Amino acid sequence: MGELEPWMDEQYLQQLWFNLNEKVLVKVIRDKVSGASAGYAFVDFGSTGNAQRALNTFNGTIIPSTHKQFKLNWASGGGLIDRREDRQPEYSIFVGDLSPECTELGLLAIFQTHYRSCKSAKIMTDPRTGLTRGYGFVRFSDQNDQQRALVEMQGYIIGSRPIRVSVATPKNRMHNSTASPLPRSPPQNPTTTTLNTTPNAFVDPSNTTVFVGGLSAPIREDELREYFSPFGEITQVKIPAGKGCGFVQYVHRQSAELAIQQMNGYQIGNSRIRLSWGRSQSDNGNKHVQYQQQLQMALNKPHQALPPPALPLGLNR
Repeated sequence: MGELEPWMDEQYLQQLWFNLNEKVLVKVIRDKVSGASAGYAFVDFGSTGNAQRALNTFNGTIIPSTHKQFKLNWASGGGLIDRREDRQPEYSIFVGDLSPECTELGLLAIFQTHYRSCKSAKIMTDPRTGLTRGYGFVRFSDQNDQQRALVEMQGYIIGSRPIRVSVATPKNRMHNSTASPLPRSPPQNPTTTTLNTTPNAFVDPSNTTVFVGGLSAPIREDELREYFSPFGEITQVKIPAGKGCGFVQYVHRQSAELAIQQMNGYQIGNSRIRLSWGRSQSDNGNKHVQYQQQLQMALNKPHQALPPPALPLGLNR
C-alpha cells in the first residue's frame, strides 16, 4: 500500500481496513535513522483470495475521510508472513513513454484485457509533485504472457502516444539470477548519447555504478535515489557539489543495466540526464583520471585539473 501520508501509522491502517470488513496485519516501512514513515506499508489479508478481492475492490478508490486514493499493489517476496504455498513466479515488463493522462487502473485494464495473467501495474510518480514520471511496470504470473506483451504491446497507443516496452527483472529474482545481460535498445532520443567513458567498467561484470550527467536542476541525493530505486536495490547515491552530475550504485548489475537502458535521456527539471557506466569498483587503476573525465564531460568544458573528490561513490583513492 503506497503513497501514504506521514501520519498514517499501523493503528490507523488496521482500523481503516477493519472498517472495510477486512482483518489485516500491517507493517509501515520506516526510515532506519529518523523513524519517519517511508510512505508505504505491507498489508497482509490472510489469504491470496482476500488480497485479490481487496485489490480489485479498492485500488484507485478514495480512502474514506481523506482526499487520497488507495494505491495497492502485490508485494514482492512474501509480505509480512512468508507463505511459500502462495508464492508464484513473477515476470515483469518496463513500460515507457506513458502519456500524462494514463492512470494505473487504465494501464492495468488494458493489459488485463489482452493477458489473463496480468497481476498489477505501477506507474512511477515524482515524489515532490506527485505527477507521473512517464514510465511504470506491469507484472504477469505467466512468462508466455510477458513474452507476448514484449512483442504485441511495443508501440501500442495508450492515451495520446505509443508506448515502448522492454524486459524488467523483479527485485526478488535478481539475487539468484544468472541470466545474460538485459537487451539494450537504441537511444530513443537521437540527441541523447550514452557516455561510455569507462570501457573497463562496461565489461566488468562486477560493476554496478551508474554515472548520471546533466543534473542542471538542484536535486538532493534522496530525490535522485527515488528516481532510480524502481530498477533495483541501491546501496549508495552521491552528488558531488556543484558538478552537475551524480553516481548511483546498485546491489546488482542487472539493476544498473536496466536503469541505463530506460532512464538515459529522461528529463529531470529542465534538462535530460545522460547515463553511462561509472567507474568499476574492482578497477583500481586510473581512478582519479576517470573521475575527472566524467566530471569534465558533465560540465562540457576543456579538460583541466579538478580537486580530488572527498569520497565520491565508488571512487576511493
